[in-house]
Amino acid sequence: MLNFKVCELVSGKVLDEYPFRIEGDLTRLLQAYGEGTLALPLFDAEGDLVSDTWEQAILPWRTLIVVTDDLDRILWHGIPQKRGRQASSYVRFPCRTIEAYLIDRYVPDLVFKRADQTSGIFRALVEVAGREIGLEYDCPPSGVLRDREYLASENARVYDRVNDLAAVIDGFNWTIELSWGDEDHTFVRKTVRTGYPYLGNRDDNPAHYFELGQNITDFDYDDDWTTGNSATHVQGVGDTDDSTEPPTRLLGTPVVDTLRESQGWPRREYRETFSGVKDKPTIDRHTRAVAAQMFGGQNVLELTARNPGEGEEFTRLGDFTLGDTAHAVIDHPALTLDAVLPVVGWSLTPNTGIYKPVLAQIGAQ
Repeated sequence: MLNFKVCELVSGKVLDEYPFRIEGDLTRLLQAYGEGTLALPLFDAEGDLVSDTWEQAILPWRTLIVVTDDLDRILWHGIPQKRGRQASSYVRFPCRTIEAYLIDRYVPDLVFKRADQTSGIFRALVEVAGREIGLEYDCPPSGVLRDREYLASENARVYDRVNDLAAVIDGFNWTIELSWGDEDHTFVRKTVRTGYPYLGNRDDNPAHYFELGQNITDFDYDDDWTTGNSATHVQGVGDTDDSTEPPTRLLGTPVVDTLRESQGWPRREYRETFSGVKDKPTIDRHTRAVAAQMFGGQNVLELTARNPGEGEEFTRLGDFTLGDTAHAVIDHPALTLDAVLPVVGWSLTPNTGIYKPVLAQIGAQ
């Protein structure tokens, strides 16, 4: 059974509980925002108003909706983006997780010389937005020092800048997690976390276990290496140099997957644009980082799993955090797999009681 608590976004204070219904899936992703739509019934089974205060309590961008399980563990959260009213007995609230707030904030002038990428640059970028919504920080030093110059005139969003920074070679993971602020669960804390070189408990013999025929009921495996969906020629693209005539875009040195091409794969090109990058060494580092992901193959395993029933001890949603490794065992004519992979995301389909952890070994990590 899921419960829904409405909190103040800035303070985290719990205001009330409401009987929301989840439409579609709730999603959580590492280094990205998750989404979900919550619908509030206006009337209960007897035809009485569910609440006469919901309009004042549930305000887009003022409130935070927290979803908990029957043990009051926080499973998901979302900031209502808008309030949709139609000729029905439900009011719908499309939501995004707190990471999406970084999209709505722009980077001011910031200069970093030999600054730590997590405790220095990343934290300073997020603090541009974080001070407005009461974010806390768990960003230990990574030991990787970088130079960065950001200009307000570049009109770059905080969300894009932090993901550009995290995606370079020798980068890091990040996410924003919620936790209870006290034993009585009267408010939530919102903590920005980084992990170098990754977040989560990367154990070769993890406690989290998924097996087809046990707690796995279905799977979807996307193996880019064998299907050839990854590019073999990668190039980063930076800003336009207006000092040249005609103006030209800064291009990184192409990186070619010579191994795959030599084995008969046709060349497939991929270019990714990085706004605010003005020098050749930086765009080359971005290019190599993208190539490491592409050339390693982005093998993604989405599992359809069920929570344990009485007397069972399966891994349940809420047992793991993003970045933790999990042991997946599949013995099926379509796929034989026995692997330990990081959990990089999940979705929840509440009307069926199942959830879908997403496991992936992307690039060199």
